[in-house]
Amino acid sequence: MNNILLKIIEKKREDLNTHINTFLSPREGEIRIIAEIKLASPTEPYLGSEKDVVKRAIAYEKAGASALSVITEKYYFKGKIDFITLLKQKVSLPILQKDFVIDPYQIYEAKIYGSSALLLIARLVDKKRLKQFVSLSKKIGIEPVVEINDEKDLQKALSTDATYIAVNARDLTTFIVDIDRACRLMKKIPATFIKLGFSGIHSVNEVKKYKNAGAQIVLVGTSLMKAKNIKEFISKLKQI
Repeated sequence: MNNILLKIIEKKREDLNTHINTFLSPREGEIRIIAEIKLASPTEPYLGSEKDVVKRAIAYEKAGASALSVITEKYYFKGKIDFITLLKQKVSLPILQKDFVIDPYQIYEAKIYGSSALLLIARLVDKKRLKQFVSLSKKIGIEPVVEINDEKDLQKALSTDATYIAVNARDLTTFIVDIDRACRLMKKIPATFIKLGFSGIHSVNEVKKYKNAGAQIVLVGTSLMKAKNIKEFISKLKQI
């Protein structure tokens, strides 16, 4: 009986490892795009309608996005955690849930609703708490993506067991975007981490900047929500 139990646990461990390691493994020479769904933001009161969420996710997948980002904060971004479960049924892309995580409950909730990965913003918590959040996420089989915006955030991120570190060019205090500053910070991240560039992408030029700074993955939000032709826009972003 014990042998059977051990076999079951081993298989479960294999499943978790596969789930985690395949969230968004970089490909040689290719920039991978996370396409975001957000219906609003503090600076953009309307970016999309809830009724179009599924249609948009399907369009992102068909256009060649490598993953989805779904903002679930409800007051300023008009998100819903229910979007995660809904979209898991409609597309095969891994889903990065973006929210403002300040309590372990939110990590368990993300797992229950089916998120492949969860954003952990370094600025929101102290170093000890961030390390706990990263460890808990990995323990329950959800990939933590640690977001940083300055040197202090970077030091917090480096103290964790995270695999993915995202540099957000948007300062969440002022909402000012500075890609050049973000790229300088990204270059300080050791090569042992998978690096992501967040915010400020309007054309392939910004993608090139992020890639030259070491990003293997970029997230595109507002400009993609406003794009008239999703397939054409994503295609142009990948032409580097």
